[in-house]
Amino acid sequence: MSFTLVEKANSRSYSLAPTPGESFITIQYLMTWSDASTQPTEAQILSAAGAPPSRIASAIYTGNAYLKTMVIREVSIEPIRERQNAWLVTHRASTRNGTPTDNSVGQYCTCTRATVVRSTAMYRSGPTFPTNGTVTFSGAVDIAGDKVDTNGKPKVYDVPQQLVTIETQYDRTLPQASPAAEPLWSVYTSYVGTRNSAVFLGFPIGTLLYQGFQTAPEDNYYRMSHTFLYDAWYHLDQIPCPNPTGEPILTAGVSIGSPAVPILQVKDVVYLQRYDTLSAFSGILAAVDLTALTSPKPLAIA
Repeated sequence: MSFTLVEKANSRSYSLAPTPGESFITIQYLMTWSDASTQPTEAQILSAAGAPPSRIASAIYTGNAYLKTMVIREVSIEPIRERQNAWLVTHRASTRNGTPTDNSVGQYCTCTRATVVRSTAMYRSGPTFPTNGTVTFSGAVDIAGDKVDTNGKPKVYDVPQQLVTIETQYDRTLPQASPAAEPLWSVYTSYVGTRNSAVFLGFPIGTLLYQGFQTAPEDNYYRMSHTFLYDAWYHLDQIPCPNPTGEPILTAGVSIGSPAVPILQVKDVVYLQRYDTLSAFSGILAAVDLTALTSPKPLAIA
């Protein structure tokens, strides 16, 4: 006693959407019971019809890379009244891995940006920035520029920044029958607090800081967001050279007012870099992940 599951002719229908949208295939089967003298139990019927989530039958995908990514999300079973021990079984499967002509995994990537500012102390305007924002605090030299402090009190300056969030998708079940490893959580974490060692998304070396990631499951996928922060000052802070008591060393500065009143100004100012390490962000996002940003589709019609 057994069930036979045969796909109905021309039963397949498709609904396609670009990544990360969900594309569907609907397949219908005729399921029959081999023994006319007995009735199968409900448990046997449910078991034979298949249950979500599971991969579609090998007879359906037959080596097609796109169809291999399909996962059965819904199964419906309807008895055929005109026939004994026969049922119409419908499998509705879906994938978020592109389309039949573009099912490359990992090529979904979006980028959102927002301007923000960092309020910080400014003792010098128009200073000289060190190459890539890399400094050695010990033995640091004066940053030059125009003195703008008043008796050691700095101006408050809003450093232009840009908050960059990149979202990708990770299929944690591929390849079939051999689940992929989890995303590189510890590797991503090791990049937190480091700056870019190469131009990344057009941002100069040393200006982009990796702040971390967020992830959430969606079906058999992870939706991942990586957050970066651009800083026009290379994430540097201006620090006045202090005397032994910790107060800035002052020297004669400009005169202001009428009659002119001489004021004191900080003698030497150096940079403090809180994020010393430079990293290749290709360890977070490979070139293939950024294809959707650098080569958006479809092409414009000339």
